[in-house]
Amino acid sequence: MFEKISSKNNEKIKFIDKLKKSSHRKKFGLFPVEGFREISRAHSRQFLAELIFCEEYFAGRDDFYALVERLGRENVKITQVTPDVYRKISLCENGSGLIALARAKNVAIDACTPPANGLFVATENIEKPSNLGAIIRTAESAGVDGVIVLGRSTEIFNPHVIRNSQGAVFFTPIYHASTEEFLAFMRRNQLSLYVTSPGAQRLYFEEDFRGGTIILVGSEKGGVSDFWLRERRTIRIPQNGFSDSLNVSVATAIVLYECVRQRLAK
Repeated sequence: MFEKISSKNNEKIKFIDKLKKSSHRKKFGLFPVEGFREISRAHSRQFLAELIFCEEYFAGRDDFYALVERLGRENVKITQVTPDVYRKISLCENGSGLIALARAKNVAIDACTPPANGLFVATENIEKPSNLGAIIRTAESAGVDGVIVLGRSTEIFNPHVIRNSQGAVFFTPIYHASTEEFLAFMRRNQLSLYVTSPGAQRLYFEEDFRGGTIILVGSEKGGVSDFWLRERRTIRIPQNGFSDSLNVSVATAIVLYECVRQRLAK
């Protein structure tokens, strides 16, 4: 039998509600995940700590029932709540009826051993969770070997990152690194760094991305920091209209799929 909660003042419910704040997620190493696809993917990668569900949301969704039953057989702790309680903890206005608690995983870049001709995306100071989520989703689709997060980036397990990545955040190796750790990682693994910048001389498709490659993209407002512009090869996407920049997730996709095209042609 599942534990059942009908009071919004229940201590567990108040705790889950607090996890909507970044400070509480960081303090407890837990974060909420909402939605069938996202929860299924989190579980497949062993992130899940607990499942909370509201049966009243499941009309016509046999797959939702099947997921609850499967997680129960696999010894995931499960709690059933009433609609009022679910609305209190839901992350969006039209919730699905499924919320899970997941454990954060922080992997040091020293633990990464790239394959021959590895392909990585590095992000610096990405501020908008929706953009970071879209970058991770694109990176996973392109088959990168990892995403490296530099600087004051938005929180990896922010609910908006998870939603916009469509759960790809659970499949993609993600590493936090300082500048020194990042430079040491590149030297150790003989990876070439390409820095995206509207002011670059060379166009992105003029480069050879078939060897070990890292594509670095910067913040939405200021791009990459001056340190990387001074020290590394810069590339740009041609802009032929009045707009002087592209959304960072779109720019990442354009350059990443040129990497994929070259590698498939090889």
